[in-house]
Amino acid sequence: MEYLSLKNIVSLREGIEHEMELLLSNKAIVSKPEALQWRFFRDCFNRLLHPKSNSQFTSLSSSRAAQLKFETEDKLRRFYLRPGRKLNYVFQMIHKEDLESIFFDGADAYPDVAGYSVVIRDVSKEVGSDCGLSEKDVRDYIERVVVEAIEMEFQAYSELPEIIEDKVLDKCFHPSGSAKKEIMHVLLRHQEKGWVITNHMNPSTKRILSIKVRKIEKEEIFVSTTEYWYLRWWDSKNNSYTYPYRETCRQQYVLRKDHDVWKVYEFIRPAPRTSVPHRRKYAI
Repeated sequence: MEYLSLKNIVSLREGIEHEMELLLSNKAIVSKPEALQWRFFRDCFNRLLHPKSNSQFTSLSSSRAAQLKFETEDKLRRFYLRPGRKLNYVFQMIHKEDLESIFFDGADAYPDVAGYSVVIRDVSKEVGSDCGLSEKDVRDYIERVVVEAIEMEFQAYSELPEIIEDKVLDKCFHPSGSAKKEIMHVLLRHQEKGWVITNHMNPSTKRILSIKVRKIEKEEIFVSTTEYWYLRWWDSKNNSYTYPYRETCRQQYVLRKDHDVWKVYEFIRPAPRTSVPHRRKYAI
């Protein structure tokens, strides 16, 4: 993966600035242009073209800078994974310590803000729609989609007796998929019974022990996980614990696109080895 040198960036400046303007004006990726992460991103880009330019983020703490970089890079990856217009340049944020592996000569002179730099690839002559993303980039992104879906599922159970809004679930789950329907079925059943996991000192938790993308197809992606779930349901009507679900099991997630965004469509999970059978249908 080759990145443009400072000399190349100067010679291609007009086209690069135009590509950046198109990126930052795209509401699909930059819905709030004045959000801190995009202001930080713009300052890093401006510092690249104007090394002596000032920035309000110069004295930013390393932890806060890392957070803003992560938020920006996550949005950029999602954008570059979607089909769309032909791109000429792709932007990426990296820590200055990683510059040495990219620019063997001149890494020290490459501009940064609070330890982070914008690097650029010229993809105008490349064939394909992955914008230079490696297979690992794609797999890391898909794993993150599944992790966020698992977090969202646990959050939905944690909000009972309130039912989580459809638009919130739709961020991770395909609106017409069986996965969302199963979660909604569980939520409605438990709301009716008065079961919650938010009573005082409730030990309910979940962990993702392993995750791996098994197969990537044009229409579907298959991801396997090993998860630990402990849901100790409290009956708020009788003021007592009514059902403990504790399992470590392997699961499979099927992802499909919803408006060009990969989301969990279906999950395939074995029946619990302990407690009440059919976790999805009765237990959770």
